[in-house]
Amino acid sequence: IPVLGSIPAGIPIEAIEDIIDYEEIPESWTRGGNEYFALKIKGESMMPEYRDKDTVIFKKQDTCDNNDDCAVMLNGNEATFKRVERLMEGVILKPLNPAFESKFYSNKEIEELPVRVIGVFWELRRGRAVK
Repeated sequence: IPVLGSIPAGIPIEAIEDIIDYEEIPESWTRGGNEYFALKIKGESMMPEYRDKDTVIFKKQDTCDNNDDCAVMLNGNEATFKRVERLMEGVILKPLNPAFESKFYSNKEIEELPVRVIGVFWELRRGRAVK
């Protein structure tokens, strides 16, 4: 699968889908029509679970369960990686790093901006540190 550039674990930035690498996945994952994509993490808002330069594989889907870690598109062209807390009145995009602030989006903002899930965390691939 392609690694489609980087996704900020911090402030959302414009989403750019440049293929920067490839990751191998088991053929069994694609049974049933499932699709996957990978992104490199950029930033520290999802630490300690996810680190800057980690590669995260996402299952391509537009919905998620409460408290899933997701690739989220904002305003149609900005992407971010956050934990999604679903509420009756909207969603909270939550960083795991307490040094960063959560952001609430009302149901109205979800529709108008829009705010949409594009993938749900599937697997973390962390390279070894070079010495």
